[in-house]
Amino acid sequence: MTNAKTIVRIALASVVIATSATVAALSTQSFVLDSADAFFEGELDGAAVHSDGSVRAGAATERTTLENVPLAYSMAQRAGAIFIGTGTDGAIYRVDGKKTKVLASTGELLVSSLAFGRDGALYAGTLPNGRIYRIDPKSGKTKRFSAPAGAKHIWALRYDKRRGRLVAGTGPEGKLFEIDDIGRAKMLFDSEASHIMALSGDDKGTLYAGTSDQALVLRLTPNGKVEVVHDFPGNEVTAIDFHDGNLAVASNTFKTAPGSQFKARSGKAPTPAGPVTRPRPGSGQVWRVDAEGRAEMLVGRKDTHFTAIQWGPDGSIYAGGGHEGRILRVEPDASYSIWVDVEERQVLALNLRAENPSFVTGDGASLYRVKPSKRRDAVWTSKALDARFASKWGRLTWRGRGRFVLQTRSGNTKEPGDTWSGWSKNLKQPAVISSPPGRFIQVRAKLPNDASAVLHAVQVFYLPQNQRARVSNVQGTRPPPKRGEKPRQPPTPTTLLSLSWKAQNPDGDPLRYRIAYREERQSIWRDMLAEDSVLMDAKYTWDTGSIPDGYYIVRVEASDEESNPEQRSLRSSAMSEPILVDNHPPRLEALKVRKRRVLGRVVDALGPIARIQMSIDAGPWRDVFPVDSVFDGADERFDVPLGAISGGSRIIAVRALDASGNQANREITVKIGK
Repeated sequence: MTNAKTIVRIALASVVIATSATVAALSTQSFVLDSADAFFEGELDGAAVHSDGSVRAGAATERTTLENVPLAYSMAQRAGAIFIGTGTDGAIYRVDGKKTKVLASTGELLVSSLAFGRDGALYAGTLPNGRIYRIDPKSGKTKRFSAPAGAKHIWALRYDKRRGRLVAGTGPEGKLFEIDDIGRAKMLFDSEASHIMALSGDDKGTLYAGTSDQALVLRLTPNGKVEVVHDFPGNEVTAIDFHDGNLAVASNTFKTAPGSQFKARSGKAPTPAGPVTRPRPGSGQVWRVDAEGRAEMLVGRKDTHFTAIQWGPDGSIYAGGGHEGRILRVEPDASYSIWVDVEERQVLALNLRAENPSFVTGDGASLYRVKPSKRRDAVWTSKALDARFASKWGRLTWRGRGRFVLQTRSGNTKEPGDTWSGWSKNLKQPAVISSPPGRFIQVRAKLPNDASAVLHAVQVFYLPQNQRARVSNVQGTRPPPKRGEKPRQPPTPTTLLSLSWKAQNPDGDPLRYRIAYREERQSIWRDMLAEDSVLMDAKYTWDTGSIPDGYYIVRVEASDEESNPEQRSLRSSAMSEPILVDNHPPRLEALKVRKRRVLGRVVDALGPIARIQMSIDAGPWRDVFPVDSVFDGADERFDVPLGAISGGSRIIAVRALDASGNQANREITVKIGK
């Protein structure tokens, strides 16, 4: 797969011309859809999206719905009649022109494969009981024909004209059987894989088989030799087609094992253990193996797996998808297009080299006939483009050639519905969008049945409604310890406070912050920053050394004025809880010694006192407790015995710290009696 551009590139333009190298956000924005993946994201109604990033008119189809049938899984064609194998009741339908009827009923869960034999009989492989039925294509008379030993799933049937035998690929033991004219099954090959999912071959008796859970393609030569053609990535080769010496291969990666969704109960009638088709899409690749055995990966998609593959009469490979009901047309040069996009979720079988090219779908069984002419009035519709906020739409512009018209519609729900506006009038040339303001917009292009009409790119300009940023959680804390430094209690005193806050910024505009403060008992705010000081970070270091001790409220205001004109800019603010500013030490008062006890008082303007220590004659400092044993106030008294020290002159030193780490020191010289 060629590298694709971003699905939707947001191109930004602004009325403001910035000279700096980096511009964080601008006003006018646009959706630019100019790549294959961007167009792939949309809906196709008769339009084809090419891997070169263009949209053109696609194939015209005619739909026949099989009423009340959930799944059309297999198909075959003979003499203008189309035969369709279905689930979940195992019926086979015959379609002649506009006439559709149930031809036969197998009583099984699913008719997984169909093939015509030499005698003109139609053979139907089924699951989950591993039976093959023989059906008269005219009368519908049905007979159980064969039940290969150990087989629970007949995934694929092929009639080998050269040897006059029916060949069946089976699971869950990965065996290949040949079945003679009276239904006797003989094992041709027992592979190491769990399932043989697909069969193809040439007119000389060579068979090709695709396997799972090993994604191998095997070649069985007419003399019985078995070779590995290629070991493909993934865990399943779901479909193969050999034509004109070349092999087309659909290789997929699934999380669930094939066949695990089918289960037979003890009675005659089977019952599904879950959906007949895989509930989740896998990822898939389309490969080509040429006559020399050279394997080339042509297309790789992570958003879908491939359920059917076939060479077209034009030399292109057609691959049916199992996720969004699309058929890819892959050219010999590996370029590709979404050739058909149908309402149903899965394209399960292709018959495009037949006289009447057709295919069938699952998740709602339908037959589609492909008409020889291109689709008239093909339509491509973008996905709902999300501007994130209510927006005013500007111009719709596009690039392309030929005649086509574009329309828009808008709304405020992710999925377009009745609350959306109707489609606008046709625009034949770029113009201002007339759809009403909204969060979402869709673009629709109508292309005539004209090979010269090609759409290359679409651009939608819009101005989002400006969104207010919200400030919260304003806090002031001391700067953290330096790297490698252990935190201290009480902390190291500092006049610096680290201010921080959170800003919820819905539209991502650059924000400018202004900070003001006031003492909690005052009403007048003082600016912390000069007006010409532009703060863009959600943090600031405040030096409180010049203000009195106390509790202060800090207010932070956020403004998006840096990226919006004055009339559109918005502001919001938030305030902190009271923040303590304490830069002054406590006082040591009434320090004295009486009756061999040291007495004193520590007083702080704010408190609380956090620690008191005493040293005698420059000895080690030891902690002392206040009289009430608890440090819980701004005024603490202490009364400490000197202990067993000898009399004489002594130097008594005391130091005290408040909760902010501010320290007071005092010493006295006293004479101690014996």
